[in-house]
Amino acid sequence: MISAPLETKRVVIQEGIPEPAVSGLAEFIDRYYITPNLRYFEDSSFQKTESQRTFAFSWKLRLVEKNDSGGDIVRIFPINLKISQEVVELNFVSLDTSDQAQMKLYLRTTDDIQTLAWSYLQHTKMSSLYFVIGAREEEHTEAPNQRKNTQHTVLKRIFAGNTTNLFLLFMLISFPLFFAIGIYTVFVMIGLQLVALFYSDRIILNLGNVRPTANRPLVTIVSVRSTPEVLKSLSTHGRKILSQVREQVGKTVAVPVSMVENKAIKSTVLEILSQHGIIASLNDIEIRTRDVYDIVQKVSRKFNRQIPKITIVNSVVSNAAATGISSGRSSIMITAGSLEDLNDQELESVIGHDLGHVKGRDPLILFAVTSFEFIGRFYLWYPLLLYLGLFYFVFAFGGIFLVGKFLETRADTESVVALGNPGAMASSLKKIGFRQLYHEKYSPGAKLFDWFQFDPHPPIYFRIMRMSEFSGKEGTIRHTLLVSIRDCVVGFFSALFSL
Repeated sequence: MISAPLETKRVVIQEGIPEPAVSGLAEFIDRYYITPNLRYFEDSSFQKTESQRTFAFSWKLRLVEKNDSGGDIVRIFPINLKISQEVVELNFVSLDTSDQAQMKLYLRTTDDIQTLAWSYLQHTKMSSLYFVIGAREEEHTEAPNQRKNTQHTVLKRIFAGNTTNLFLLFMLISFPLFFAIGIYTVFVMIGLQLVALFYSDRIILNLGNVRPTANRPLVTIVSVRSTPEVLKSLSTHGRKILSQVREQVGKTVAVPVSMVENKAIKSTVLEILSQHGIIASLNDIEIRTRDVYDIVQKVSRKFNRQIPKITIVNSVVSNAAATGISSGRSSIMITAGSLEDLNDQELESVIGHDLGHVKGRDPLILFAVTSFEFIGRFYLWYPLLLYLGLFYFVFAFGGIFLVGKFLETRADTESVVALGNPGAMASSLKKIGFRQLYHEKYSPGAKLFDWFQFDPHPPIYFRIMRMSEFSGKEGTIRHTLLVSIRDCVVGFFSALFSL
C-alpha cells in the first residue's frame, strides 16, 4: 500500500494587524488555547519564542487511535503558529491530506485559532475611536460616541437585512392597538407600513452623516486604539476633536499620501488627542481611505441598476443594509467596520447582497405578506386567533421569518449571479459571522436550532456551504428565488436528519 505524500499546509488567519495588538494576541492565544490544551501536547514539545515583535509557537499534538486489538496507536501532529504585524498564520507540518483523522484535527485547530484571533481583534476594535471623514464640510464627518448613538443602533437593527424586522415591529404594534381601535387596526397598520416603506430610503440615509457621491467618492477612517474610559469621556467633546482631526487628514480624501506624509498626519492627530487628555502612540493610529462610491458604482453596473444613495455609519461592526421601493428610491448603509475589515471583493459581495434585496423588491414582498396577515387575522381566520391566543403570533412571526430566510438566501444568490465571485461572499460571511459559524460547527444541535431562531437570516454555515456549491455554476442559475427556496428546504432537512 502506497501512502499519500505528506505536505506542509499553510493557513493564513489574518493579514496586517496593528503592531500593539501583536503581543496582546499572542498572550490571548497562549491563555485561552495553549494552556487549556497542554494535556493534549506531546511532553515537552511546546516552545514559544519572541524575536523583533514576532511570536512563534510550536507544539506537537497527540493523535490517539485504537488498533484492531484494542490498543492505542499514538501519532504526532506538529503545528507551528506565527503572530506578527504582517500575518497570523498556522503551519501544519507533515500533513497527510488523505487521512480523515488528521484532516479533522487540522480543521478544528484552524477554527479554534481563527475564532480566538478574530475575537481578540474584534474586542480591540470595540475600545477604539473611529472618526469617519467624507469631505471637508462639517456635516460630512462623524465623531465617536455621538448622542444619537442609541437611537441609531435601534434604527440599524430595524432596517437590517431585508427589512423583516421593520414589518415585524408593525405586527407587534398591531396587538395593543387592536384593543384601542378594534378592527380598524388593519387599515391603520397598512397605512403606517406604506409610509415607512415609501420613506425607508430616506430613513436609512439619515443613519450616517458621511454620504459618498460622485463629487466626493472617498471615505477616510481614522481609528485610534484606546480604552472604554476614554470612549466614555469623548461623548462630551468628540465633535471638537473631530473638527481638528478633519483638517489634518482632509487631504487624504483628495489624494493618496506617502508613508512619510501618513506618519506626519498621525503625529499631528496624536498631538490633537493629547491636548484633550487622550493618551495614545503612533502605532495606535490607523488611517485608511476607501473609494466607496466607485465600489458601489461597480456593483450597481453589474446589477444594471441605478447607483443607490450611500451613507457611512460610524460603527465598528461589519455590516451593511439597503432598502427602497425601487432602484431609483433606494439607499445603502455601510459601516466603518466593513470598510476596515473587508477587502474590495468582499465588500462588493456584501453590497451585491444588499442590492439583491432592492432588485428583488424584498421590502414590497414583506409589505404584501404582513398586510395579508393583517387582513387575514381580522377578516378571514379571526376564530383561529381567538383559539390560539398568543401562540398565534408565534406562528405568524415564524411565517414572516421563514419568508425572510428565503429572501436573504435569494440576496446571496443574486450577488453571486451578478458578480460571479462566491468565494468572496463566503469569505465576507466568515468574517462577519465567525462566532456563530464556530457555534454551529461544534455545538450539538446548533445547526438545526439556528433554523428556528427568530432571525431572517439562515444559519451562517448553510450560507457559506452554498457558496462552495455555486463555484463555477454562477451562470447556470435562472430562477434565484426558486433555487433559494429549494436550498433552504434541503438545508433544513439535512440539519434535521444529521442529528
